[in-house]
Amino acid sequence: MAQTPGPGRPSSYCSNACRRAAEYELRRIQRALEGVEEQIRACRFGWNGRSMQRDYPKFEEERQRLEARLLELLDDDMEDQHAEAS
Repeated sequence: MAQTPGPGRPSSYCSNACRRAAEYELRRIQRALEGVEEQIRACRFGWNGRSMQRDYPKFEEERQRLEARLLELLDDDMEDQHAEAS
């Protein structure tokens, strides 16, 4: 069945499966980022009375990696929308 343009967000994925996979990856990255940010807070404030400052660099590195991937995914989505609008 051919897809016809209509109201709403333009289709920018190869199929429903591709769209679901991309949405799943976005949710996964967002959850992982939330977890890493929680670990960073624990490093800053300590946990159970012990300092976790030595762990901070590895969590910060992971936060930066996850944010870069999230921005990459969101940027690809924005580029697809701009290309379809042109």
